[in-house]
Amino acid sequence: MREKSRISNLIIVGASAGGYQALREILREFPADVPAAIVIILHLPLGSRHELAVSLGRFTRVPIVEVDKSEPLRQGTVFVPPPGRSLTFRDQTIAVATTYRTSGDITTINRSFASAAKAYGQRVIGVILSGLLRDGTEGLRAIHEAGGLTVVQNPMEAEYSGMPASAMEDLPVTFCLDLSDISPALELLVRRDTQFETGLAVAVRTLQKRVALLVRLGEQSRRNPGTREFLMKELASLRRDLQSIDGLMQRVLVEEPSHASPKRQRPPATV
Repeated sequence: MREKSRISNLIIVGASAGGYQALREILREFPADVPAAIVIILHLPLGSRHELAVSLGRFTRVPIVEVDKSEPLRQGTVFVPPPGRSLTFRDQTIAVATTYRTSGDITTINRSFASAAKAYGQRVIGVILSGLLRDGTEGLRAIHEAGGLTVVQNPMEAEYSGMPASAMEDLPVTFCLDLSDISPALELLVRRDTQFETGLAVAVRTLQKRVALLVRLGEQSRRNPGTREFLMKELASLRRDLQSIDGLMQRVLVEEPSHASPKRQRPPATV
């Protein structure tokens, strides 16, 4: 029974000031069948009315669950804890800490990330978005040391750069990405160890069906020259698109070894 609930990957996201808008952008693009459980920790004022799951739910096809005590982790689901509470992960379950942190530095993200790293190792992807101060840096370190992947929003474009800049300064971050790249990157990375059909495979299969349909329609449109001309133009357009893609891939493969690594505060680590 437990094997059926086993998650392939865990994406855990930490954010603070400016993070809500970033989360909306990321979740908007997630497919409903994403092969990962997604956990979001957003710093909010203690005692604030907790409607994060409802408000974010308007921008995503992925179901969002508020975690009050504990929940079994499920793929294709977003989990959100109450404000000010850290999380623990064990036996395919997410549990909310029973106490709030009321003084000192806020470490909600660090503690949650560390627990995720201990439970899921290389199957964790830790993400730090816009926010103030440093919470999340040590949590990302735990994920990196456990063999997981670490993703940081580019501090140069984050609304508040404190949390992303801290991670980039102190850690060998795997990926530093603009916000627009984070969602497609996560979708790609969570499929690296699964047998799910990749987005590229879906695109190829869809293209094959379209080409086959155009051919069948073309064969039956010989008595209608106008329609046949349109169908042949569609086939020719598809051929040009494929040639363009092939040419682009050839250029990338030729140029890639000579490309210098992008300038970063620390070189990315290989995990």
